[in-house]
Amino acid sequence: MLVLSRDDLRAALTPLDLVDALAAAIRAHAAGRTRVPPRAVHPVGADGLLILMPAALADGDALTLGTKLLTYYGGNRAQGQPTIYATYVLLDGASGRPLALLEGTFLTGIRTGAASALAARHLARPDARRLTCFGAGVQAGFQLRCLAAVLPLEGVSVVGRDPGRAHAFCAELEGELGIPVEVASDARSAVTAADVITCATTATAPVVAGVDLRPGVHVDAVGAFRRDAREVDTEAVRRARVAVDTYAGAWEEAGDLLIPLGEGAIGREHVVAELAELVGGIRAGRTRAEEITLFKSVGWALEDLAAARLAYNRARERSIGLEVSL
Repeated sequence: MLVLSRDDLRAALTPLDLVDALAAAIRAHAAGRTRVPPRAVHPVGADGLLILMPAALADGDALTLGTKLLTYYGGNRAQGQPTIYATYVLLDGASGRPLALLEGTFLTGIRTGAASALAARHLARPDARRLTCFGAGVQAGFQLRCLAAVLPLEGVSVVGRDPGRAHAFCAELEGELGIPVEVASDARSAVTAADVITCATTATAPVVAGVDLRPGVHVDAVGAFRRDAREVDTEAVRRARVAVDTYAGAWEEAGDLLIPLGEGAIGREHVVAELAELVGGIRAGRTRAEEITLFKSVGWALEDLAAARLAYNRARERSIGLEVSL
């Protein structure tokens, strides 16, 4: 069994490769070659969640299985720990033999960013150059790396709660991306100037107001995944052409959509597509240059499986990781 650490995954996975692997897995899903049961969410204590996310993917004669075990503890940040810990187990579908144990926090972060980038291929303007990022944590970094892999970005403005952390984040990402990454002096001005807005926060109340969105902007919201939490307000949702990673996940967990739905501001028909329909060409993404678009993601087990399988294959090719006997 191969054990892949965070550093191993960083060496094995690149954003663009993963975006393409997600697209291929989603096309397999559209062709009926996957099984993705609903994820199981179990509350733990006052602010914890245990989440189990299984999936299966058939590619020719090969069948791959996998399950992510993920915990979310909202109070961890105050103690200097990540809010999310995750582990992924990859299995051979023919025999059930464990193939790999992967560090799942990095895997979750990069697959979430890659899903956003894949959606941006269909929803953002191809000439989108200015990005505003809400959040200066680990997930925000993955969002920027992956979106920069598919869009011709020329500059990024970052809105963060902690100025010191935001400045350090900007310095790190500017060095990686090779474009200006600066702390925004004013959040509303950063929104009105953006071609793309990505939200990767732990906020439970909106950080983006629909009244500030200019025509043609694309909004990407990945931080909130509970029914009572959201990063964009009702007006932002109402003004946008909305797509989601999956209908099932969105209508179960996406407070960004469920709250406006409960208010009567939108109906379910307001969500025009899920990611598989965009990738498969079944539903249109952006239809006009001046259209406002929104991609809402709460996470999908097929994305994890596609990322784990790609990491495993790349690691085998490049002799990355540690082989252990159980």
